[in-house]
Amino acid sequence: MNQNEKAAFREILAQRESMYRLLARLYKTEADKDLLDGLGAAGFPEEDGGLGEGFRLIADWLRDPKSEDPVTELAVDYAHTFLGAGIAVSYPFESVYTSPGRLVMQDAWEDVCRIYREHGLERGEQADMHEDQIGLECEFMAILAGRALEALEADDEQALEASLADQHAFLTKHLLNWVPRFTADVTVTALTDFYRGLAKVTDEFIRMDGGLLEDLKA
Repeated sequence: MNQNEKAAFREILAQRESMYRLLARLYKTEADKDLLDGLGAAGFPEEDGGLGEGFRLIADWLRDPKSEDPVTELAVDYAHTFLGAGIAVSYPFESVYTSPGRLVMQDAWEDVCRIYREHGLERGEQADMHEDQIGLECEFMAILAGRALEALEADDEQALEASLADQHAFLTKHLLNWVPRFTADVTVTALTDFYRGLAKVTDEFIRMDGGLLEDLKA
């Protein structure tokens, strides 16, 4: 590819990596003040459809949270929505959405663990989160996007093609296989527009990324 094509490819891969890292951070644990301040300062792009609607919900909430302590407000919602601290809950684990008994650590979890190991990623000794949690699956996609970027910079077309194929396979077999149902539940169970907006952004982004990866592979 020429330099202009490489620059455009680089920008796409970098944006994908950043977006997946943001999603991973927002789902792995509660938001803190630094994160909220950073989101407010960075702003959100103008987009159409579900992505734009999700960004607007988050931005509007950041401008006008419903309490004087937005960090606590989100912590309560995070516990209510994702951790079972309320009647309504959207458990953020693939196995829950893909196993007959809606249980954790089922077939999807085993497959995700295998894939992580194949890519040289091992569970940390202090890890207390199942590997098929949505934040960790998004983090894995970010790692693969970063590796694709490294391959691009090294002009290693074989490694780049392999990374894009791995990302497409993981997105198709795992994230797209359950996240749309999960995010639909979040839009109903969440207490704040912040997490309702995050659900809409997540759903739209992974759907768009599936099509984008098809194009990038070509």
